[in-house]
Amino acid sequence: MSAAETGPRAGIVELFIRMNPPWVFIDEIRRFVESFCSCASIGADREAQVALAVHELMQNAVPHANGHEVELDLELDPVAGHIVVRVTNACSEEECAALAARVETMYREPDALRSYLRTMKEHPTTARGGLGLARVRFEAQMDIRVHRTAGGRITVE
Repeated sequence: MSAAETGPRAGIVELFIRMNPPWVFIDEIRRFVESFCSCASIGADREAQVALAVHELMQNAVPHANGHEVELDLELDPVAGHIVVRVTNACSEEECAALAARVETMYREPDALRSYLRTMKEHPTTARGGLGLARVRFEAQMDIRVHRTAGGRITVE
């Protein structure tokens, strides 16, 4: 075994995509990520959850990217069961502050199901938007963090 195979990142599978995506690619990315996760052997339930998280985060990123590229970084460690999804896009200071406030408000309710149900009630199915982050937290069973990055960009992890 080489040092790279036994080092601190041994066993980690990573996918990185950078694109100027039109909406049509979002569903395809979901299917691709689910297949990628299947090949990484993270388990069928987790494959679907990771694909859902990527789908929801990409749906949020694309309209806010204002024609700029969106980046998807997926890091899987099947042995440790550790998964990181990062989506980065262009974002104004106001949009970043609003998103950070939305995540903070969501986490004021420690129970992910209650938060999800409240969000569903506040955002009717006839209106677009508002439910994705709550879905990621509850249905995908993932924590969400927002980071401001250089160059007027934001990363949702």
